Formats: sequence, structure tokens, C-alpha cells
Amino acid sequence: MDINDFRREFFVVTCNMQKLMHDTVAPVCLQHGVTLQQMHVLLELVGTPGQTSTQLSERAGILRTNFSSVFHKLEERGLAERRRSEQDHRSYELRATAEGRALLERIDADVRSRYGEAFEQEPPETFETILAGMRALSAFSAKLGR
Repeated sequence: MDINDFRREFFVVTCNMQKLMHDTVAPVCLQHGVTLQQMHVLLELVGTPGQTSTQLSERAGILRTNFSSVFHKLEERGLAERRRSEQDHRSYELRATAEGRALLERIDADVRSRYGEAFEQEPPETFETILAGMRALSAFSAKLGR
């Protein structure tokens, strides 16, 4: 495969993934009163609690100037919180609250109830192949400076 084939396929896959998220997960998120972006922030907080706002905005791919607003909305709903860092009292560590983790569980349950049958019909090898590709893509994107 040459680089032009890779670029074209990469673009197609990226667009398809974005459409898949907007068609399947976004409606469930909206029913629970959060955006895909807010859900992504919560997932990052559950996966790596205690990040600073700079770290989290970079990991979530949200411009620093927009991140404060996104996080503030989660805080207002009691889904996330900031705590003063014990190591550096000038900074804050961000965390998902119990309610934020519970919301992610409800979203996951709703997605599984809507689309679980499609997942069950696929052989395990399909998911192994997809995960291997995602891990390779993640490693590649790290090389690009993400």
C-alpha cells in the first residue's frame, strides 16, 4: 500500500468512525443530557483521575480556551469535580464524581441495549482485529505528537 492509499483509507475510516459515534452514541448521550465531548471528558477522568485541566484538555482534544466551559458544565451537574492538588497547592486535580461514573454506566447500558444484538452476532475475531487496529492507530498517532 502506498502513502496515498493510506491517506485515503485513513480519511474514510476516520469519517466513518465519526459518523458511527454521531449516529449511535450521541443520541444516547443527549438523552442523558451530555454531549459526546462531555462524555469523552468523563471517560478520560474515569480512566486517569487526577489530571490537570491542561492535561485533560490535551488528552480530550479540546482547545484550552473551550475546556473550561465544558468542564464547568460537568461540575454544575455534579458529574465532575476539581480538588486542590496535594503536591502543588496552586493547581487542581480533576475527577469524575460517583454520579459521573454512574452516568457513564447508564449510557453504556443504553448503548448495549440498543446495539447489543449487533455485537453478539459478530465473532470474537472481529473485535480482536478491530482492537488490534485501534491500538496500532493509537501508537501511530502518538508518534505524530498527539
